[in-house]
Amino acid sequence: MNNINQPLTLALVNANQWISSSLLHLMHARGHTELTTSHLVFFSSLDCGLTHASAVARRMGTSRQAVYKTTKELQRIGILELIQAPDNKRQKVISMTSSGERVALDARDCMVVIEERLAQQLGKTTVQKMLDALRADWGEPI
Repeated sequence: MNNINQPLTLALVNANQWISSSLLHLMHARGHTELTTSHLVFFSSLDCGLTHASAVARRMGTSRQAVYKTTKELQRIGILELIQAPDNKRQKVISMTSSGERVALDARDCMVVIEERLAQQLGKTTVQKMLDALRADWGEPI
């Protein structure tokens, strides 16, 4: 498919979809076949250690109810758990299980593979320029 005339916004969306699909494929190849792209996006929004559902909801631009729904799905497959917050007995926080920590390590390794593939396909200089542009301060949203 020739993408030469795509607007920037569509090119960014397509690039994100390529990365997400690649990550999902690599994670499935490592035996994490129960994971979906949505699970991986959710998982990337977690902090190391304990995470409040409200923090995940803010990062993802979604509701706490949606966060709890996905947490329950990942809890069912043994990756996350809801535990009592140490600082507030009325609140629960999201925590990774030991299986979840393995998933996180595998995902990190898969992202290295993806970035290496991009460097092979596009060249290291191009990938570094893309990274520099994406890390730049874009200012406040318009």
